[in-house]
Amino acid sequence: SNPLIFMAKKKLKGTIDDYPLVHIICYDWVSNSEWMPVPKGKRLEPSKCHSVGKIFNKTKTKIQTFSSWSFEDNELEIGTIETIPRSWVIEIKEIK
Repeated sequence: SNPLIFMAKKKLKGTIDDYPLVHIICYDWVSNSEWMPVPKGKRLEPSKCHSVGKIFNKTKTKIQTFSSWSFEDNELEIGTIETIPRSWVIEIKEIK
């Protein structure tokens, strides 16, 4: 099998309508492997990212969303799961 094609699946209770669709704005780290002077390195800032998905888990430390789903054996299964550290979240907007 192709190691680049991987989709985590998780079974959830209820229907797809039980999980709100949200737009999350969060920070993500920036990595740079080029040589540079220290002052230029200090000017690097985290990236501001946007994610859209359905929230299925929210704790003090993380928010988890999914953007793919199916119904297998009469159960909701989800994939394309993103786990975002809560401390990186700038804003969460529900999409109606």
